[in-house]
Amino acid sequence: MAVNPLLAQDGATESLFPMPESGEAFVLRRDNIDFECALPRGGKLWGRGCFFLSSKRIVFVAGEKSCRQDFKSFAIPLQTMRRPKFEQPIFGANYLTGTTRPAPGTEADTAAAPLAGGETAFYLTFRSGGCNTFLPLLFQLLAEVQAAQQTQGSIAQAAQEGRLNQVAYVDPSDPSVLYLSQPSAVPGSQEQTNFQMDSPSAPPPASQGAAQGEGGGGNNCVVS
Repeated sequence: MAVNPLLAQDGATESLFPMPESGEAFVLRRDNIDFECALPRGGKLWGRGCFFLSSKRIVFVAGEKSCRQDFKSFAIPLQTMRRPKFEQPIFGANYLTGTTRPAPGTEADTAAAPLAGGETAFYLTFRSGGCNTFLPLLFQLLAEVQAAQQTQGSIAQAAQEGRLNQVAYVDPSDPSVLYLSQPSAVPGSQEQTNFQMDSPSAPPPASQGAAQGEGGGGNNCVVS
C-alpha cells in the first residue's frame, strides 16, 4: 500500500500507468472510477480517474479529479487486502470496499509513511457499467496471491503470456479493458510525486464520495 507509487507514460496509449514492479503482470484497466480512503491517523483522500488491476495490486490513478495537487495515485497490494466486499446499493453506484496495509518490507518507504499506524479502509466506486469481468478476475487473483500460487493455469501467468482472452469471462456490460499484451513505459517518462503529510485541502463536493452513504465524502482531505 502506497500513496503516489511510481507512474510512467504508456508507450501505446500515452496515458499514465503504474510502473511495473518485478514480476508484475497487468490484467485490466477500469475507467470512470471514484476512489476514497480513510487513513489510519485520520483524514481522507479522494479522487476520480481509473484503476489498474495487476497480478500484485490495484493501483488507482487520479486522472480527472483529486482532493489535492500532490495526490496522484494509490496502490493496494493484493497480498495485504483484507475483507474485500462488493456492494450493490439500491440507490447509488456499485462499489468495492476493504482494508489494506503496506506490503511486507515496504513499511519504511516514503510512499507508505502516510499509511502507518493501522489499516486503511478504501472504496472504489464504479460510476458506469457492470463488473462481471472484473470481479471474477480479482477474486481469483486474491486466491492465487494468498496461496502463493503461480501455476500454468493462473491469471497472472495468462496475463504475462497474453492469454487473458482464453481464461477471462468477458461481460459486454463491463467496460473493463483486458491487457492482451503488457504495457511498456516511454523511456524517461517516470513520475514520482512527493506527498506532503501536513498539507490539508478542501473537502470533496457533495456529489463526490467513493461509497454512497457508507463511505461517502464530506470530511476534509487532510493527513494529520
